[in-house]
Amino acid sequence: MSPVSAVLDQLESVVNDLSDRDWTWWPFLWLRPAKEARLTRRRLAAMAVLYGLPLSLMLCLGLRATIPAARADDGVWVALAALPFAFLLHVGLVVGPMWNRRAARLLRRRDWTR
Repeated sequence: MSPVSAVLDQLESVVNDLSDRDWTWWPFLWLRPAKEARLTRRRLAAMAVLYGLPLSLMLCLGLRATIPAARADDGVWVALAALPFAFLLHVGLVVGPMWNRRAARLLRRRDWTR
């Protein structure tokens, strides 16, 4: 086994261990696919919107209420509006590929045992 493959195996294990926990999907547990199902781009986009937009809104309101200077600073709002995109980038580059790697392996194993 190559060193890169070993690192990917470890990363997959850690990411999927977290992804398999119900609390990481709360309150959108219905979005979580079966372990052998691929995490599609449509599902990743839904996750980015459903998690990123509320988080962005809460942070905006919290900053607006606690830091008077943030009320006039447009840079803060632009950065916070980018949270859904940052979330999409994270799940698209880390969670999605690791989930799909496991799904492909589980499907191969299931097909082999038939």
